[in-house]
Amino acid sequence: MTHLGADVAAFVDGQLPPTRELAARRHLEECERCRVLVAEQEHLKRRMARTATAGVPAHLAAALSAVPSDPGEPDSRGRQVLRRSVGVAVAVMGSSAAVLLLAYVLAPPLPSTGDPVGPDFDAYVAEFMSEAASRRAPDVVAASTAVSASASSDGVPLSPRELDELDADGWPCHATLAGDLERIDGRLVGDAVVALRYSGQHVQLHLIEQVGRLDDDALDGFQRRTLADSVVWVREGQPNVATWEADGVVYTVVTDASVDRVTDVVAQLPSTPDRSTVERVEDGLHRMTSWVSAA
Repeated sequence: MTHLGADVAAFVDGQLPPTRELAARRHLEECERCRVLVAEQEHLKRRMARTATAGVPAHLAAALSAVPSDPGEPDSRGRQVLRRSVGVAVAVMGSSAAVLLLAYVLAPPLPSTGDPVGPDFDAYVAEFMSEAASRRAPDVVAASTAVSASASSDGVPLSPRELDELDADGWPCHATLAGDLERIDGRLVGDAVVALRYSGQHVQLHLIEQVGRLDDDALDGFQRRTLADSVVWVREGQPNVATWEADGVVYTVVTDASVDRVTDVVAQLPSTPDRSTVERVEDGLHRMTSWVSAA
């Protein structure tokens, strides 16, 4: 397997599925770099456990006990106590903010597995545009030597039955998408890519599914969006391109449909939920609590 990467924290927390945990352990036997990362994560976990179990620092607790319940007339000494109490309050608030910030940072990342995938967006768009031109003027396109062979000729064609079987086995090859987009065909490219074509009334859509995780370096020109409550990267234009990852598969959509229609497609396929700040803090606090309990 490749380096543990984002799986380091999940490995230390014992949150990896059995097969991936076994693969990670085997990888650690040979990879010094990942052993160092795991050791650092374990050290951070132990340090957080000690810090959390310590409670409020002693000097803050002592200062809080010195604040009278009714300070009375604020004489010079009273003003000093009042200033001290305000300072303590600020310190406590600062500590709370620090805890929340740390919880946000420590929130376990959503699973991201496999080798990095940089979809060939330009090739996908070129194929889409070639097919669109062929639909508009098939005779002209067929006679033109300037138009290269469509990439749809690449790969092994999959029969409707094979596509249905893949769909039933958990590899999305739905017969329809977004209500009325009908699956035209599909093909297997290599051993880890399925390319599908869909068509509806005045709408065409290509869906490419690739094993791996989305490579951030491939997203130049894309904007991070939330579609169907999920994280999706969108490049608007003619056509629109959208890409995202989920469960170790990268999905790419190329379509002349609107982004709203793409949202319907995302809602029907596996995706990665876009967690709010509150949800991420809650996940981080839960993780910190589990560390304390284990200490």
